[in-house]
Amino acid sequence: MLPLFHSFGQTVIQNSAIAYGGTIVMLPRFEATAALQLMAKENVTFFAGVPTMYWGLLAVLDDAGVDVAEIAARVRVAVSGGAALPVEVHKEFERRFGVTIMEGYGLSETSPVASFSVFGEPVRPGSIGPAIPASNSSSSTPPGCLGRDPRGRDR
Repeated sequence: MLPLFHSFGQTVIQNSAIAYGGTIVMLPRFEATAALQLMAKENVTFFAGVPTMYWGLLAVLDDAGVDVAEIAARVRVAVSGGAALPVEVHKEFERRFGVTIMEGYGLSETSPVASFSVFGEPVRPGSIGPAIPASNSSSSTPPGCLGRDPRGRDR
């Protein structure tokens, strides 16, 4: 349900479905109720989205006219990227669907994945996972900066 013109949609949805013989289920534009109904109708087993999509699904879950337990029984993998996934969304999705969302980070310049949760290993909500194999990554703090306070300001 991600747009295929974006690197996240191309890599996570299009390329993985082609590589593993999956079926791609698409909507003209994301709308949470329609997405849940389509997930139920098409027996979706893999869902990838940005945090606002997960937030949207959870917001309409009880009013979408779908059997949540039925969808939850089929969804085996959930992936988030594009922005930081709030820990509360991560935990609520796992509670409602029984699936832990795997998170990653990337950009077009990294073709497009730089780090990602390791499938089959426990994830740490709020983490983008380790660097993918055969890549290097690091983080740094500007000279004189002691990190950031909870509001994102330099200390």
